[in-house]
Amino acid sequence: MALTLADKVTLARIALLPLIVAAYLFLPIEHGWCLWVAGALCGLAEYSDFVDGRIARRRGEVSDFGKLADPFCDVFYRIGVFMVLLLPAGGVGWVVGEQAIPMAGHHGYSWYDQVARTDVHQLVIATGPGQLGAGLMPFWPVLLMVLREIIAGALRAMTATRGLVLAARTSGKVKAWLQGFTIIFFMGWACVFFERSAWILEAANVAAWICALVSVGSIIEYIWVNRAVLAQMAVRKV
Repeated sequence: MALTLADKVTLARIALLPLIVAAYLFLPIEHGWCLWVAGALCGLAEYSDFVDGRIARRRGEVSDFGKLADPFCDVFYRIGVFMVLLLPAGGVGWVVGEQAIPMAGHHGYSWYDQVARTDVHQLVIATGPGQLGAGLMPFWPVLLMVLREIIAGALRAMTATRGLVLAARTSGKVKAWLQGFTIIFFMGWACVFFERSAWILEAANVAAWICALVSVGSIIEYIWVNRAVLAQMAVRKV
């Protein structure tokens, strides 16, 4: 099968992901280089998502492959970026001191303190005595987004084996747009105000949870609207 121009633009998001990961992890954090380059590549990926459908319609090259590849590449790219944002940018990230970890029973700590307490998976790089590096995004909302996509993919695969089609929902498009906006905004925000301040982590935490809640809401709506189709899966073939 010969790939159309629109298909190539769509698949470019898969090719861009390793470059984004490498830029974020391995370029220097000084002056925000790792975030500038990774953010620019994310912007290019988001632009490809904006134009691929338009190219296909303008050139009369809308295909079944493109319809399937587009949502797959979106999920592959965006979830991959959210996962790498769990890790410290440039191998250093936002520095969290061990002294920030609150004692049990203390309730006056901020989310910046909590990251050392509850999101220990982020604290993967030692940056000095008693210091650890935190990623831009917190773990739990990213996990919810990953699980949402696993559930959606599994449902599509199971129904496809029976020749059934699940109707797409606007909430899924809102979820994708919100994730893309969050990725671009917080990489850019951290570049412009690159002091690695606690408030950037706090804002990213709120945005990640909004993305996660919208993702969970979209999969609940997806299942509810398609409940009749999914019910047919339980019908035993004679």
